[in-house]
Amino acid sequence: MDHPDLPADPAITGPTGRGPTGPTDRGPTDRGPTGPTDRGPTGRGRSDAGPTDGLPGHAGGPRGGSHASPLAQLETELAAVAEREVVVRAWVDRPSAGALRRSVADAPPGPLQGWTIGVKDVIDAAGLRAERGAALYQGRTAEADAAAVALARQAGAVVAGKTATAELALVTPTVTTNPHDATRTPGGSSSGSAAAVAAGMVRLALGTQTAGSVIRPASFCGVVGFKPTFGWVPVSGVHPVSSSLDTMGCFARSVADVAALHTALTGQVTYDGSDRGAAGAAAGPLRVGVYRSHQWPAAGPDTVTVLERAVAALRAAGAVVEPVEPVAGLADAAVVATTIMLAEVWRSLAWERSQPEHVLSAGLRRLLARAERVTADEYASAQRATIAMRAAFDTAVAGFDAWLTPAVPGEAPGMETTGDPAFCRVWTLLGGPALTVPAGTGSMGLPVGVQLVGARWDDARVLAVGAVLEAAMGQAAEAGVTGGRAAGDAGAGRG
Repeated sequence: MDHPDLPADPAITGPTGRGPTGPTDRGPTDRGPTGPTDRGPTGRGRSDAGPTDGLPGHAGGPRGGSHASPLAQLETELAAVAEREVVVRAWVDRPSAGALRRSVADAPPGPLQGWTIGVKDVIDAAGLRAERGAALYQGRTAEADAAAVALARQAGAVVAGKTATAELALVTPTVTTNPHDATRTPGGSSSGSAAAVAAGMVRLALGTQTAGSVIRPASFCGVVGFKPTFGWVPVSGVHPVSSSLDTMGCFARSVADVAALHTALTGQVTYDGSDRGAAGAAAGPLRVGVYRSHQWPAAGPDTVTVLERAVAALRAAGAVVEPVEPVAGLADAAVVATTIMLAEVWRSLAWERSQPEHVLSAGLRRLLARAERVTADEYASAQRATIAMRAAFDTAVAGFDAWLTPAVPGEAPGMETTGDPAFCRVWTLLGGPALTVPAGTGSMGLPVGVQLVGARWDDARVLAVGAVLEAAMGQAAEAGVTGGRAAGDAGAGRG
């Protein structure tokens, strides 16, 4: 879920705190006080740690793949929290270290046994705060797990806490900073989830996407982000924004970890991580289309560069890579997506907008004022247009394993915004899987990812292509042929 970043209203910016409460460090059943805790400095200046300190691929452990035992991995994560949370500020609530150790040690058997998972604070997790990044919900605690959280726990995962979100997963940025540079946004609205994974504080994290709130933060933070096919992962227990667009997504430091979580949540067999090996992947070489899209003018030089790196890496891995012309029927997809989102926000937040104005941010009030102007006829027309757009995409993508397309316009901007979802809206509207894979760094040494998209219900195939791209990018970087470093290998100098 995500703020619409509507260009006609540039005033919809400006970070706020997480509401009146900060994260606590407590046991899972001790709800503790609801007042602020001592989190150390709250300024956004650079920390003493460079971007490689404690990040995946460095002192914090490898980027996916070879993990220590769950208990040993937890100790590494707890150390990262102790060292970096004072600046990154990814968390709004956490069980105590002792409670986490007991939970990991006693985790039930399953494919995610003992793996830690962060939960975005619009997704309920029983016994933990559920304030949705909003003053309006100060002091609220969830009594039950959202369906996705319950499924993850049943697979053996251990909830490591709640991660920061923009207010109601919409407009106003939270205070979470980018682990690679504390003056830059981690993206939004799943800010804390992406930052916590990138900083090595947790192995997995859940987020939501209504426009670009999984793909964009993953790209800015240099981690893997996955938005599955709309409707595959249930959103019960998630604060609603747009019933036609809200999608549960996730973050990890490798495609293999994302695939393991996807399998646990959906039952879909993905791949074994050793090769393309996906259920449903076509025989023969991978066929990948390069789709620059109608949004291509928004692509900055860094995005152009990383897309070219990804094309070269896929070709080096034996894939057939060919350009795809923009699909004429998708020209208005971003406008259609915005219309649907605004109309549904107005209805979804019927109670919230009836509350006193002072409990809602100015940015959210402006957004609601715009939402009120969307007519029923405009909404119905947008829904009908979506049906035609999905058909056009299904025809165009047929025969490809995935399309490679930009994820973001460039490196993460400053803290005054969560960035532009220009390259994400279309794919959220179309409802198919979208995966972002780190593809190197930009001119300022910050991560920039690329995006793979596919037809609805072809999630396994997209994940398989992502695994090939991830491995190929790593091999190309080691050989020095990509023209840039892997995102996890950015040079020192930023907090």
